[in-house]
Amino acid sequence: MSRSEHPLVEAYRTFSPASAARAEHAQAVFPGGDTRSSAHYGPYPLVMESADGCVMTDADGNRVLDFMNNFTSLIHGHAYTPVVEAVQHQVALGSAYAAPSAEQIELGELLRDRVPSIELMRFTSSGTEGTQMAVRCARAATGRQKIMKMEGGYHGSYELAEVSLVPLPNECGPLNHPTSTAVDASFPDSVLADTIICPYNEPDIARALLQEHGADIAAVIVEPMLGSMGMVPASPEFLAALREETQQRDIVLIFDEVITLRLHEGGAQALHNITPDLTCMGKIIGGGLPVGAVGGRADLMQLFSPNQERPVMHASTFSGNALTMAAGLAAMRNYNQADSERLNQLGERLREGFNQVFANAGVNAQAQGQGSLTNILFSSAATGNARQSMQAMIDAGHIGPLLHLTMLRHGVMSATRLMYCISTAMGDAEVDRAVAALEASVSELLPYIKTERPNLLAA
Repeated sequence: MSRSEHPLVEAYRTFSPASAARAEHAQAVFPGGDTRSSAHYGPYPLVMESADGCVMTDADGNRVLDFMNNFTSLIHGHAYTPVVEAVQHQVALGSAYAAPSAEQIELGELLRDRVPSIELMRFTSSGTEGTQMAVRCARAATGRQKIMKMEGGYHGSYELAEVSLVPLPNECGPLNHPTSTAVDASFPDSVLADTIICPYNEPDIARALLQEHGADIAAVIVEPMLGSMGMVPASPEFLAALREETQQRDIVLIFDEVITLRLHEGGAQALHNITPDLTCMGKIIGGGLPVGAVGGRADLMQLFSPNQERPVMHASTFSGNALTMAAGLAAMRNYNQADSERLNQLGERLREGFNQVFANAGVNAQAQGQGSLTNILFSSAATGNARQSMQAMIDAGHIGPLLHLTMLRHGVMSATRLMYCISTAMGDAEVDRAVAALEASVSELLPYIKTERPNLLAA
């Protein structure tokens, strides 16, 4: 039976006929009916009509709890009143000035005062742009070309940021010397040659690779939690090894905190008590509007200053635009350490509930992550690096996407890769509803797991 003909896919089609019609219409406008690869899934995505708090309503009138929050960016959920009011006020005054605004300066000060590594900073239009500018800054500062990134690490939509994003077993090479691999056919060989790949959570291998290549490396860029490959938390030993080795070799250490900034008022770096040289941000700092930022040591960030003889070039039409700054300031003023701790506790409640469901059903699956960020992988234990996560995805086959579709029918939205995150619009009741939805979904899936993927059953 092909996945497209699977009974659970047909049940999803029955659940969402209006979205199906909209998806067919979109085929005439967008390649594959899609304008954003990360938000697409088969047989078609739900088309949303409105959203409020933690609930979205689709074209068929189905109400679903949003545990995706636009890939972790909506820290307060949808249509959060302070953000709505700030945006309504600002849009009447103008959306983008190509000039500073008071809100831009105030939001910058708020972030600088919270995040330990930030002495100076710049806003960008996306997290992608933030990591691009961090890498360029490091190259300008060191005079070196190569970058070390983590296997499975995602830092935006450009070639260097996606090298070895998907470590396929027959392509990724040995663990102690991973091969730089392209995610698609658009990658030039020069990008692969300039990117040193390090396995996640392997401090000894990281030290060896930095000792071998350190003289040529401008920067090491790392997520304190490996986001796109299963929400794998970094071990303290791994981050400490990166910090120690980069300091010894005058290599710029970049923390990509686009996702993890929500874990603590000062980001994951505050949790780990490790201060990188540069920090990239995005998602929650924009209040739901497009945003990014890079900040860090003053001597590095001064390389962007227009007062420099040859500053690092950073021209970006919508960076620091007044509308995003107003929304971001409203969002961040209303998110503090107490909020972060509450959401982290809800995330732990979610993982515990999910794992109990899998244990009761006798299914080899694990909800892992940290704080308010969670990912389901079909494995009997939490994974520690991208290769383990990749193998879990391979072992699960079509069961993972089927679980995603079935959870939608039971009223819970996650990312297709089964990533869940918490917003301040949620409480115990919403988490418990998600656990109940998983229990119902696994019950529906279990007969197919037994016949189609018996390897996922506990012994």
